[in-house]
Amino acid sequence: MSLKISSHDGVLLITIDRAKQKNALNSAVVQGLYEAWQQFANSDDRVAVLTGDGNDAFSVGSDVHDMPGDIWTSVPNLAVPCSKPVIAAVSGLVVGAGATIALYSDIVVASTSSRFVYPEAKVGLFQGVMGGFPKKLTYGPALEWAITGDSMTAQRAYEIGFVNHVCEPGEQVEKSMELARKIAANAPLVVQTIKSIAQQTLPTSPMESFYPQKAELERIARSEDGKEGMKAFAEKRKPVFRGK
Repeated sequence: MSLKISSHDGVLLITIDRAKQKNALNSAVVQGLYEAWQQFANSDDRVAVLTGDGNDAFSVGSDVHDMPGDIWTSVPNLAVPCSKPVIAAVSGLVVGAGATIALYSDIVVASTSSRFVYPEAKVGLFQGVMGGFPKKLTYGPALEWAITGDSMTAQRAYEIGFVNHVCEPGEQVEKSMELARKIAANAPLVVQTIKSIAQQTLPTSPMESFYPQKAELERIARSEDGKEGMKAFAEKRKPVFRGK
């Protein structure tokens, strides 16, 4: 199993379960996270906590041995819009797509051992999702971090608005669950409305606008009607659509 998922009194705990690979995101993890966000959005759980197994790494980003195609589908609040809060409990390495996932979570609890790295400028690859950082972080320091590819400590991440709470290594999940239970005990409709209104006041980058549309286009392309349309075109006949 690439993920461990369990529900605790209204809190959905999602754990990336690849400690030996420093919780790298392969195809199975990305697909699992996408399904987990769907599950959360449609469940009775009121808050989600996402973490990585162990304290050495929340996630080092994409697995170079199994590069996922649409890694953005693993990103909370982007892959599956949801008005319920998502808390990221991070420790150790928080790299690349792992940093993006943490950024798009609503609340981040980080251990003092956390090191946030966005190496895309150094390696020459960029999928665009991190382009939305100005809406959440202090622009100047965040831009410097993103374009230098330098490592950022948990304390510095706290100072620029990336992290909400800093704790000792090994305490990040407990602290996140404690916070999640506190939120889950509040009126869910009010919590969800506050989050929705807060999100509406934030600017949306072009990439953020594009990805949900891309998901719909890909859903159509993978549909039976999509395949039938292409097949009918190749066979020069009228397609028979079934709405599936």
